[in-house]
Amino acid sequence: MTYSVIPQSLENLSCYYAPTQNNLRWPSVFVLPGWLAAWWQSFGAGYTAQPLLVCRDGEVIGIAPLKIKDGEVSFIGDNSVCDYLDFITVPGTEDVFAAALLDFLSARGVEILRLETLRPDSVAAVNITREARQRGWENGLSLVETSFEIELPSVLEEYTASLESRHRRDIERKVRRLESVAPLCFEVLRDSEIGDAELEIFFHMMESSRRDKASFLTEEMRAYFRCMTSEMSGYGLLRLAFLYVGVAQAASILYFDYNNRIYLYNSGYAAQYAGMNAGLISKLYAIRRAVVDGKKVFDFIKGPESYKARFGGRKIELYRCDIVISRA
Repeated sequence: MTYSVIPQSLENLSCYYAPTQNNLRWPSVFVLPGWLAAWWQSFGAGYTAQPLLVCRDGEVIGIAPLKIKDGEVSFIGDNSVCDYLDFITVPGTEDVFAAALLDFLSARGVEILRLETLRPDSVAAVNITREARQRGWENGLSLVETSFEIELPSVLEEYTASLESRHRRDIERKVRRLESVAPLCFEVLRDSEIGDAELEIFFHMMESSRRDKASFLTEEMRAYFRCMTSEMSGYGLLRLAFLYVGVAQAASILYFDYNNRIYLYNSGYAAQYAGMNAGLISKLYAIRRAVVDGKKVFDFIKGPESYKARFGGRKIELYRCDIVISRA
């Protein structure tokens, strides 16, 4: 068999996102072509985009969405807005993909391959690091973050029963308190239903909910959110949910629905509901909706917030790997 690695333009990656036409596995929403394009438009200054196609006998078996700066290669994206990063591969070809990619990078004089933020089951954390170790190249995984996820049951009663009794009672008490103000309603907007006005409400709730989110939401970051949400809307993955207390919008959640997994990307709540746990309750309603809709996983993504475990989330450790590449 003959293996080749072919540089590709970032704009052309969308040609390979065709689930019915090839066997490539796009492991998360954060590596889809539209997401990469939005990140590049917002934060790509100073880097050179270098996506690579890895082919076997002329057939694409993997994509490496990479960028280059000062001899260092890394994923397109960064850990401030991309919660999981990885390579795109055809299942079963991960080892030969890793070998072909590292051969190519070594032959081109790349000095450092810096990979973040990696799930423990990712191609980067498993196959790339194993291939590097077999070559005797200096590399190591370091723990950088944690995320939480829930494997969802098929019915709501099973989810409720799965919670620790003390957490279940506490959550139910908080829901009753908010319901005593006015009836609760959880409304989910999809894709093109989400316009500039709805995003502005969401931004305001982010700023109101936590000081660090207010600092995070710079004008540059707002522009990124607008670009990214426009791209994800085009894939049919974008959701923006509002928790209503009576007729008032009390909390909001921006999330993505991809491959039967819900990715809770960010959230906020109105300042007047700060002491009534509206933000927490909105997440409960999102989980309930995911169960009813038959989703398999509710992914809280990275961050150590304690409520994630109280809702039944299982901790996932996330890693960074720096590989020192030897010349071929």
